[in-house]
Amino acid sequence: MNKKLISLALASLPALALADDGVTIYGKIAGNLSAVRSYTSTTGSAAPQSNWQVNDNTSNIGFKGTETLGNGVNAIWQVESRIHVDGSGSDTFASRDSFVGLQSDYGKLRLGKLSDYANLDMEYIDPASYSRVAGQIYSTRLDGRINNAIRYDSPNWGGFSFTTVWGADETRALDSAGQRTNNQTVDLGLSYAQSGFFGKLNYEAKGDARQVNSSAQNGAVKNWWRLESGYIVNPIYLVLGWQSVSGYLGVSGGSYVDSPGVAYNINALNARIKASGQTLSNADSTQEVKAKEAVLTFGYNIGAFLPYIELTKGYDLNIGGSDVAKTGYTQYVLGTTYTLSRQTTLYASYGFVNWGGNGVANETTFSIALAKRF
Repeated sequence: MNKKLISLALASLPALALADDGVTIYGKIAGNLSAVRSYTSTTGSAAPQSNWQVNDNTSNIGFKGTETLGNGVNAIWQVESRIHVDGSGSDTFASRDSFVGLQSDYGKLRLGKLSDYANLDMEYIDPASYSRVAGQIYSTRLDGRINNAIRYDSPNWGGFSFTTVWGADETRALDSAGQRTNNQTVDLGLSYAQSGFFGKLNYEAKGDARQVNSSAQNGAVKNWWRLESGYIVNPIYLVLGWQSVSGYLGVSGGSYVDSPGVAYNINALNARIKASGQTLSNADSTQEVKAKEAVLTFGYNIGAFLPYIELTKGYDLNIGGSDVAKTGYTQYVLGTTYTLSRQTTLYASYGFVNWGGNGVANETTFSIALAKRF
């Protein structure tokens, strides 16, 4: 029986080869060992958790291919899935960028579950692979994927290019007031790169600012944008980043909730409010919240090593038009990458986050990571 199954599988390979010009299996297996002291799951406590962790670093496996249609047009497809090498997570098939589309000299058009521009084409502010605050976990918190999406990537015109992504809201559910919600997403990416110098801009906007359900009012991102610019030519690695986020915090069970990531760290914010004796009325869920961050990353290649430093400033939150003191953060990261081969990289980094007082403790993480790409 086994021999028959093997023969059947082998017999199917020529048909697969004829269907596509080529099918590629690719992916990344990555994990880390970390000493962590951070607000990972506490709510309202001024003390973060401390422990040792073995974590997965966004390991994944994917399948992709192309088919030549003629006249310079190719059909393209991809199915990519998240996997957890540490045994955590409930991984599902096609949980990452998965699509079907067309590509030609006029650009690339795809349909499916697709990354926004920041997630796929930016994040130069962070060269690391790490756990928790040993990298830019807060400043890249909004980078992600959009369901039910159409994405167009333009050709490159003398260093200039652009990307647009539209995510349809197929549900259009009713809120508690009987009004239809509109949670469609629009994302725009602009890029210029020439001779090592580059500038990239991501802007993303949501349909409705907030959603309301039967049990609680939940926060939502209204819009956000990030700019990254710099110079990356061996041995210099220099990147500047700026991010602005507008949205609303939610309130549930006497604490703030913030699943989309309007604020930097909702657990630390709840701890600060409790420690300072403030109440929820200081920032209720009807007031617009604005967050701003600046990042500087500098590295210098020394052989196979890229030692680097990251400096991040999260400014005080602006709530209802007024800045709220001691609601920002300052982060320092010192790290290095070591290239073992073209496909294997070793990472080490130490991160420190200062939450600026009111009895709220700082966060620290030391992380050693290994990533193998195939």
